[in-house]
Amino acid sequence: MATETEGGPGPARDRRARRIRLGIGLTALAGLLVAIALIAGQGVAAVTGAVLGLGWGLLWTSLFHLVPMVFSTLGWWVLQPSPRLGGPLLFFWTRWIREAVDALLPLGQLGSGLVGARILSLHGATPRDEKGAAIGGTMGGAVVDMTLEGITQVPFTLLGIALLAVRHGYDERIGWMVVGVGVAVVLLAGLVLAQRGGLFALLERGLELIARRTGWQALGRTQGLHDAIALLHRDRRRLTAGFLLHSLSWLFGAGETWLALWFMGRPADLVDALILESLGAAVRSAAFAIPGGLGAQEGGYLLVAGMLGLDPGTGLALSLVKRVRDLLLGLPALAAWQVVEGRHLLRRGAETGGRDS
Repeated sequence: MATETEGGPGPARDRRARRIRLGIGLTALAGLLVAIALIAGQGVAAVTGAVLGLGWGLLWTSLFHLVPMVFSTLGWWVLQPSPRLGGPLLFFWTRWIREAVDALLPLGQLGSGLVGARILSLHGATPRDEKGAAIGGTMGGAVVDMTLEGITQVPFTLLGIALLAVRHGYDERIGWMVVGVGVAVVLLAGLVLAQRGGLFALLERGLELIARRTGWQALGRTQGLHDAIALLHRDRRRLTAGFLLHSLSWLFGAGETWLALWFMGRPADLVDALILESLGAAVRSAAFAIPGGLGAQEGGYLLVAGMLGLDPGTGLALSLVKRVRDLLLGLPALAAWQVVEGRHLLRRGAETGGRDS
């Protein structure tokens, strides 16, 4: 019988992990090369000059992103099954880290959701006497929150497409955009049906395996994840509140785009800003398999800016402004996450040392 060191499941698992990491790395590299090519095509000096021309506006535009983040946070918080799971400030702090993980690390939305659940558990956002069920409820809220975020993006994107067609006329590209939204609707419907059909009951067992292999024991205590999701699907009041709050978050994101263009010296009205934000964000979301949406985000903003009659370089500059925002807000968030993890390890070490003595 083959042992783990002789080609058993251990080496096979390591090979799969290496292939996954290689695939992620190559995808990110390809996206980066596309972004560089697009910027070079529009003129590096012109695009970077437009970004640097914001001056302190880069900071103010980045800080304005906290406004839609507040509404996204509240949209997540209202889905939690119990007030004992923490207040809005804790969820805002966790949302800040979640967005940083999603933007700057190759973990995707699901990975950032798992990180968020872990942070909540480390901060005592779960009752000690029913910890497993509480973590399952927290993760259930995160799953439904991410689903709602995707669902609310559909009408926001359709609004942008409709405004683009009314203001600048219909062309074939708009037709393809509508087709893309239709595909997204089918995928989201499948996700909702999977949640109701028991997909996350299987995920609970998968998380238990991850917990055993990584030491993230909190992930292994997710009893009730499927039940929490099913309960939220039946709670129309919470779903409606989450839907409205996430919709407001998308709309305030258009304000961030308007502000960036104003500081850039290329002012646009709120309608064009909404079109840019809705369609640019849609392209970024469609490229979820590419870490950080590298290349796709740049191409999306370039395309939409051209359709609006703006200089395509302005679209690229706007995309880079959002990249700078991700760094300005995201790097401190990742550092804060590591501080949390470090303190947790120190506490565990102290507890282990105390038991050994």
